[in-house]
Amino acid sequence: MNTFMSFLVMIFTVVNSVIGIPSTGLIFDIDTPAAVFESGDDMYTVIWTTTKKGSGYITYSYAGKDYTVTDQVSGNIRTDDTIHSVRVPKAHLDRNTYTYHSESVPFKFGYFAFKGKTVSSEPVEFGGYSDGETVRFLVLSDIHAEMGPVLEAVSHFSEKPSMIILNGDIVSSMEFKSNFVKILSYAAELTGGKIPAAYIRGNHEPRGEFAANTAQYFKTSTGGLYYTFNYGPVWAIAGDSGEDKEDSHKEYSGLVDFTQYIADETKWLNALEPDTAEGNLYRLCFVHQPYLDFYGNDWISPLSDKGIQAVISGHTHSLVLDYKEGSAPFHRIIDGGKSEEFGYIATMLTFEGENMNLRSVRADGTTAGEKAYEMNLK
Repeated sequence: MNTFMSFLVMIFTVVNSVIGIPSTGLIFDIDTPAAVFESGDDMYTVIWTTTKKGSGYITYSYAGKDYTVTDQVSGNIRTDDTIHSVRVPKAHLDRNTYTYHSESVPFKFGYFAFKGKTVSSEPVEFGGYSDGETVRFLVLSDIHAEMGPVLEAVSHFSEKPSMIILNGDIVSSMEFKSNFVKILSYAAELTGGKIPAAYIRGNHEPRGEFAANTAQYFKTSTGGLYYTFNYGPVWAIAGDSGEDKEDSHKEYSGLVDFTQYIADETKWLNALEPDTAEGNLYRLCFVHQPYLDFYGNDWISPLSDKGIQAVISGHTHSLVLDYKEGSAPFHRIIDGGKSEEFGYIATMLTFEGENMNLRSVRADGTTAGEKAYEMNLK
């Protein structure tokens, strides 16, 4: 780099570090706070956004060592995006404190970069499972970008959840990045970045130009929007049921191929080895659509083979405590969601002994349904 260019970089960096204004004139700051997502294997993905593009990284200490984990792809730290996504081992984050950071990078050239202000969160105390604790999953589907009644319904649970399950159709389409950011913002609002969230894609979220980009941010172990996760005594499959119409439907303009995608997912499902570790008492599947026959792929048989005890779905905007369609050797539940009559129905699952106890609450605070499900199924 020549002397004049070095001087310009120095001046830009000094000014920007003081006032935090990139070349576009918009203050660089954290926009959407972080949420911690299940992403398969023994990993979390921490995702947040900034007002302008830049880099992202997380810092924490674990077992006496300080760590800095970056948002990188094949060794290159991503600087061309306002969404920042960092994959971290669960063992490092559970019951620990982390801080997330972003640095403004208005321009990155071949041999130098203009870098500006670095912004950091306050330290976040993360939860994670502790031996013997009661595990509770708050399950929310079919929000369709209307959080008001959701928050009203959730406020009526006195118990605090261990994890949030976003069970599909959190927004109604994915034309723009802003639609995806809404999902992140809801997860952050519900969890504070202090407990994990699991995102399950609905049938509305594959719709729109940005939909093809969403999987890159969750960084799942499969590369798709399906994966497995553990939380204490719970082992769960997060399934992706894709669209609710055939690929040739006019709404999709010939620009989807869920026939192949679901076939690949079903192949993965058939080959999946369930977690049989000691203490693993509950085996669940969360999938948005309840039908379990997606694009001609039967899921009842592989889910039965994995010892699944309950499948929890959304999609129908109703609460069904014992969904019946075909025969299956496991419980099938539709968890509520947006309702014209009740505003919203949210569901809490509590795991105790051999039971999974369900309680669903409407936005007005009344109980929509309660049931204890025996989980010692053969």
